[in-house]
Amino acid sequence: MATENYARFAASVADTLAPIGTVTHRRFFGGQGLVCGAVQFAMIIQGVLYLRVDAELAAQMQARGAQPFVYGTRTRNVGVFSYYSVPEQCLDEEELFVGWARRSLGIARQHWKPRAAKPRAPRSRKPRT
Repeated sequence: MATENYARFAASVADTLAPIGTVTHRRFFGGQGLVCGAVQFAMIIQGVLYLRVDAELAAQMQARGAQPFVYGTRTRNVGVFSYYSVPEQCLDEEELFVGWARRSLGIARQHWKPRAAKPRAPRSRKPRT
């Protein structure tokens, strides 16, 4: 799935998730991040949708076939257990999917920290002549 297809998929998912609020998407590591307010709670990487999870939501999703996000480095694969894939068949179960996304957004909000403003270098002032 090409990057532009990720954006189309993200837009489709955002439309489905309208019941949880205004969901937007933006580029994120070669894929798309799904955001509600200022909080990213999901991502689409290599055509797979992942939701932010806690242990309880991860267990619910695993029971339906979800897998943790895994990426490879030169020496090993790294599992990111705070994001789990949404099984394709669950995308068609709108009530289930929207419920998972609502829970995911709540989890993401608990862990969200606003970015600190970058300190600006003091401006040099030239004396007026």
